[in-house]
Amino acid sequence: MPFEVKMPQLGMNQDSAVIVAWLKAAGDKVTRGEPIFEVETDKATMEVEAAGDGYLAGIRVEEGADIPVGDVIALIVETEDAVAEHACAPVPASVEATETAEVAPNPTPAPETTAKAEETVAPAPVEVRAPAPPALSGPILASPLAKRLAKERGVDLAALRAGGLPEPIHAADLSRAATGGQSQLGARISGDALTALLQRSENADRTVLFAAFAAGAWRDVFETDDATIAIRGLDGATVHYPAHGEAEAGAAMSLVDLCDTRLQGYAPASGGITLSVGADTDQFALTLSFNEASLPMAHAITLLDAIAARVEDPIRQLI
Repeated sequence: MPFEVKMPQLGMNQDSAVIVAWLKAAGDKVTRGEPIFEVETDKATMEVEAAGDGYLAGIRVEEGADIPVGDVIALIVETEDAVAEHACAPVPASVEATETAEVAPNPTPAPETTAKAEETVAPAPVEVRAPAPPALSGPILASPLAKRLAKERGVDLAALRAGGLPEPIHAADLSRAATGGQSQLGARISGDALTALLQRSENADRTVLFAAFAAGAWRDVFETDDATIAIRGLDGATVHYPAHGEAEAGAAMSLVDLCDTRLQGYAPASGGITLSVGADTDQFALTLSFNEASLPMAHAITLLDAIAARVEDPIRQLI
């Protein structure tokens, strides 16, 4: 008789866990007490051991899947020959289970005989609106493993939350958010007002002003007080705006000022949300680089437009 491998309950309030990694493949021999897969809950990551001897078979879910407690995820069979008998295609993490319901077929409507019934009425136009940015406040809820991996990979958890990723954030969410490459949006705006402001004030710092514009736009668009900007210098150094911003919590976005160079745009290979600013005669060129898995296009458009408005009319921003 095959032995069912079920998702264990690793905490009192736990109702599901994420498969972080399979430590054994289908057909591998396992012994009682040997770790066969690793799971992540909201509080910890741990290995789950085999409850019996045999061969691992019938793996039903892939890494990254969030599985309810008690669900059967694999089997342990007695012989190697029995592995093939219980082989099945694992369900990808991106596929969500749906309940099926019986729906009665719609009856065929009886033909209308009156002239009014033959008239066709045009449907009322439906207004399609871009999704409203989520309201953000409070600390970021993420598992210990997700926080550690985000720090190691330079992934901005605040940006993931701003992009609509539900909390708590798991390690598997970081992998899914990293796929797809970077998208870019660009804007060219008049630099007359900002240049005049910089000329009138000897203490004004252009890069800091850009950071202030970015932080102000982020706060307004996402309705949050948490908007730290990581200013990346051309020498590789990074400072945060505002200066008291919590770097450990993750900056909302990075800023690269290229105005003193011939360059106009920069998109980091490591991902994240980056605003680069270049100068072109009497204009500024703004480039927003982002991953649509963490910042949807509709939100990115709203954000860059808000930043551009502040650069074009800096006095309004600073009042």
